[in-house]
Amino acid sequence: MTRHATAMSAIEIEQFLSQISAAEPCGENLEYDPVFVEMEKLAQGTPERQYGNTIIPAEPPNWGGIKKMALGLLSRTKDLRVAVYLTRALLYTDGLEGFRDGLVLLRGLIEQFWDEVHPKLDPDDGYDSTLRVNIVEVLIDPEETLRSLKEWPLVVSRVAGRFSYRDIQIAAGELKPIVAKDDKTPLPEQAMIDSAFQDVDLMELKGTADALAGIKENTQMIEALITERVGITQSANLELLRKLAQDMYSVVAGWLSRRGYVEPTVETAMTDDAETAGAVDATGVPRESRLVVGELNSREEVIRAIDKMCEYFSRYEPSSPVPFLLKRARRLMSKDFMEVLRDLAPGGTDHAKVILGLDETSAG
Repeated sequence: MTRHATAMSAIEIEQFLSQISAAEPCGENLEYDPVFVEMEKLAQGTPERQYGNTIIPAEPPNWGGIKKMALGLLSRTKDLRVAVYLTRALLYTDGLEGFRDGLVLLRGLIEQFWDEVHPKLDPDDGYDSTLRVNIVEVLIDPEETLRSLKEWPLVVSRVAGRFSYRDIQIAAGELKPIVAKDDKTPLPEQAMIDSAFQDVDLMELKGTADALAGIKENTQMIEALITERVGITQSANLELLRKLAQDMYSVVAGWLSRRGYVEPTVETAMTDDAETAGAVDATGVPRESRLVVGELNSREEVIRAIDKMCEYFSRYEPSSPVPFLLKRARRLMSKDFMEVLRDLAPGGTDHAKVILGLDETSAG
């Protein structure tokens, strides 16, 4: 089985939560920019076409292209429309983890830039927030978003296959599928779904559960932040997305429990480097070093700890400036004293040499 890799953000969230400029923190309104227009066009996909007796099937949106365009636009503007397009695209390009990261970004834009984010509130219209709310509520559109989530694989097994939440509903008799007359695809069976959940790598399953928990949490926060700014009667209602994320999470968390997964404590997480060096799991894949809370015994462990802290802030506190300082500290770890001083205070190195009696040869 493929091991679940250490969770990393699909996008550099903190980068897109930095001001575009001091004069225009959210940049320009790029609604009529050619890239923006092309992104919206791509999101429509290509409808079914007929030429004579030839029928060309409809084609889905180019989500990879949409992601690329959205990221480019976000380097020049902060726009809720672009963030929602990116969030939808990230599901297809980076899975549930990507969708969660898109929500983290959207949450950060609302939390940190509500007054200036595009589309801007119009004072001549009483700062009406209806347009912004409608943009965010694309996340509960049954066809635009919810269907995609329901059909995204919750479990992927090389032995039993891949199954989505929709498949699980069909197997449980909760959803009656609409099947074309010439469609010979077998309907999902509960036994095969159970087999897939039993077969999949446990940490991969845990990663899916974490992503779904993050989707639910950030959906709640987006709704709460908008309510705080516009009032409950004018706010976005994202209950459908919250409930779907919770239902999907319950399925995965239930299987984690059935398979005996227990959240590691500080004590169980701490391992001796000598014991884990070169160790392999049951599949023959080297075990990943686990970040632990406790004593750090090497520079490499410190670097991993900093990376983990940056990951935490990126996911749960995307508007925090702390990751910038942490990343700077990480970069300085390989430098000597004078190199660090030059980086932190370029004009202070001469004074330091005089006070400490250092020269260029002894500075290291």
